[in-house]
Amino acid sequence: MPLQLPSLPHPFLPAIHPSFYPNNPTPYIQLDEYDHHPFEKVTRDYADHFELYADDTQRARLANCHCAWFGSLMFPVGSDELLQIGIDFCMWSIAYDDEYCDEGEVAHQPEKLIQYSAEIWRQFEVPEYKLSNDRYALAARDLRIRLDKYATAEQTARFVEYMRVYMMAEMWKAVNPAPSLNDYMTIRLTGGGALAFPTLGHIIANVDIAQRDYENRKVRVLFEALANLMVWEAEPHAYIKESVRGATDKEHNLIRVLMRERQYGFDEAIQEYLEMRDRLLGLILRLKKDIEKEAPAGVCEYIETLIRYYMGATVWSQNTRRYKSISGQGGESVFEGGRLTEQLPESQFNATQPIDFDAVRWWWHYDPLNSFDMFSRDA
Repeated sequence: MPLQLPSLPHPFLPAIHPSFYPNNPTPYIQLDEYDHHPFEKVTRDYADHFELYADDTQRARLANCHCAWFGSLMFPVGSDELLQIGIDFCMWSIAYDDEYCDEGEVAHQPEKLIQYSAEIWRQFEVPEYKLSNDRYALAARDLRIRLDKYATAEQTARFVEYMRVYMMAEMWKAVNPAPSLNDYMTIRLTGGGALAFPTLGHIIANVDIAQRDYENRKVRVLFEALANLMVWEAEPHAYIKESVRGATDKEHNLIRVLMRERQYGFDEAIQEYLEMRDRLLGLILRLKKDIEKEAPAGVCEYIETLIRYYMGATVWSQNTRRYKSISGQGGESVFEGGRLTEQLPESQFNATQPIDFDAVRWWWHYDPLNSFDMFSRDA
């Protein structure tokens, strides 16, 4: 019997890149015709060129993710060249996650995962020379070379930073397979590309945000909070896939961690997730409103890329065959529901209580309810 998931109230609107199947009446539903889109053909060629899979079964699973659709949902603004890089990063991340982190032989050998992830990390920092024979390192190098061609040096540096964080988090996950709830909060926020993907959003959209404003602490909280919210939204959808196909000793899914730490059943874990989600949305909307009162245009545009990323990734996670079927290739759905509602008024998201874990509790230090002007030049 499929898992029954609750609807997810939200205050935002989804979007999709106009170059991906314009005039599609159902852009937020996965369709077989996406197989034939040029973006999709290019990203599958990219996966084939670097052999980003262990076997034909995994190759078919990657195809069924429809990464061109995924990237077009997350990054609906920007040039086709930069969008293709974003799409290929979707392919790279899903393949790396499955083969090295969760399901393949490397996933059961922490020392190998650490070694390979370190090689990827360094190769992405230094694209000038081939530093590794690892397939994922070489594919990451290709992404970096193309990013250098189309993005500014400052934008590329921001993405490189979060690729480094991504690899470090996967190393931490390898040696901490059953984290506490507090550790989970940081592991999940930093692992899986959770900070790298939203960073790509403003690069693909070519948003010009000054470094001082990019590093502003309220802006930083909004960045982390939206990135965190997105990965939480995917956890119920991914629960069955990760429980059945993932390494049995690894628990890096919010629902599984809540069930273990709280001695909950599935429905109780879902209820706590919904309560935390409500608190986080309240903070996000207060911060967004407060920042945009005084912020430069670049900051407001940057925030929009974060929201578009959150909405696009969430729409994908609740519709993709990757999570809806155990095989990852279609068939009977393992869950029902779990969809975003229609856009609701922001006034409905007014929870003020913090989430009481040290890893994220500091976000509420910058809650406008504790207001001070972070955009003052004296701040």
